[in-house]
Amino acid sequence: MSASIPIHRGMTYGYYARNGYYGSAAAKTDVDRMATLNIDWVCLVVTVMQDTFASTRMYRDFAQTPGEDEIMGIVDYIHSKGMKVQLRPMLECWDGTQRVHIRFPAENLIIPGRPINHWTRWFDSLAERTLHYGRLAQKTGCEAFGLDSELDHTVGQQEHWLRVISAARSVYKGHLTTGHTRQVDFRAELRTREDHWFKQLDSLGSSFYTPLADAPNATDGQMRAKILPDVEYYREVAALLGKPFYFAEAGCCATAGALMKPWGWDNNGGYNGAEQARFLEILLGAFWQEPWWMGLYWWKWDEQNDRPWLRDDPRGDKGFTVWNKPAAEVMRRWYGRQDR
Repeated sequence: MSASIPIHRGMTYGYYARNGYYGSAAAKTDVDRMATLNIDWVCLVVTVMQDTFASTRMYRDFAQTPGEDEIMGIVDYIHSKGMKVQLRPMLECWDGTQRVHIRFPAENLIIPGRPINHWTRWFDSLAERTLHYGRLAQKTGCEAFGLDSELDHTVGQQEHWLRVISAARSVYKGHLTTGHTRQVDFRAELRTREDHWFKQLDSLGSSFYTPLADAPNATDGQMRAKILPDVEYYREVAALLGKPFYFAEAGCCATAGALMKPWGWDNNGGYNGAEQARFLEILLGAFWQEPWWMGLYWWKWDEQNDRPWLRDDPRGDKGFTVWNKPAAEVMRRWYGRQDR
């Protein structure tokens, strides 16, 4: 990767959007507003369910999962506004755990006739799901397809992931990707296994919620020093991967103290849009000129779950969203740059 690759000026949209939302007038308003911030890639989330973190069957839920007709409609509308789409099914669990908790025992046979085969059954379901949404991504002309995100404890299942990728490639001909959190040591994974399934993708992403401050009132210089180790780490990861690397999620709440805990949807401070804006400014400034960096998908455009504590300050919404906050202007300015 000697030349700089195009940056995805991205936004994550519709995490936990219930059945019917993508077909609403509000969804079109969302897309119209995104276009004003120079966003050119939308990661469109489709929530798929399983009962518990230990279940082996995924399914479309009548209440939680958007219908195929509304997905096709909103993809068409996003395209009509000149933006590209990464369709990303994302798994959630009814027991309140998340996909990052999913893990099973090693496969074995201890009791005759009762094989321990949870991994095989779970990946069978994932492959079926991938075929379904891969076909939909191909049919709607989605420019990228994300296998999921943050399925961190599944990374070591090399052969199972290879068959999921094969299933995706059999029905979808565009850019194939996925993302994980820093619970996965990407560098160690790629150093240890030269034929890692990561390399069968067209790009690889990580969630980015690195604290950029150790204490309140951090200076820009202190924040840049905090982010530098991440730049160096991901630079090496991209070199080992030999493919573009990006942030499949990156976000920060608009809450006092958020620079010390950007992922903190449960932060207790008051509204502070400036902290969120500073996080985005330092992040983009640190990575923009890295030629291997494929950009980011901000987490997130919309809050589809009711979190009253994010709305208890009349000065503004304290969550990850950027609309009508200082971070929106930072995003508009950086995403409007033409140098990448």
